[in-house]
Amino acid sequence: MTNETITTFLGNGEHNESFKISDIAKYGCSGGVAGLTYYTETIAFYDKHKKEIWDMLYDLSEDTNFSVPYLMSDFDGARNVNDEDTFKNFLVWWAVERVARDIENQAEDEPKKMDAFDQIDHLEKRALLDAQMNGDE
Repeated sequence: MTNETITTFLGNGEHNESFKISDIAKYGCSGGVAGLTYYTETIAFYDKHKKEIWDMLYDLSEDTNFSVPYLMSDFDGARNVNDEDTFKNFLVWWAVERVARDIENQAEDEPKKMDAFDQIDHLEKRALLDAQMNGDE
């Protein structure tokens, strides 16, 4: 699937019982997430999702009125970045954790509790509608 988003990755992982989105939202990626454990995995994930990750950083920068480098300096794990591989790993874990928290927060805000796969489907549909409205598709 070439158009896999971070949200889709999380939904597939939960659906396949590789991990729980709620665990990622609560504990982060440092404890080990299937498919995001080794640098070879996180570097490949970064390369595949680079635009989405940087769009997330840009949106956060716009929302907070802080520069992207300033924001990144405050993320968990920033002190461990010392080369390109650790930088990519750092950004992947940040993005995956953020999306997992967004999914969990969305579920809490819904009047009817959806299971994680329904949440992913809901967010994917919304993302497709947003893309169509913006002329991205």
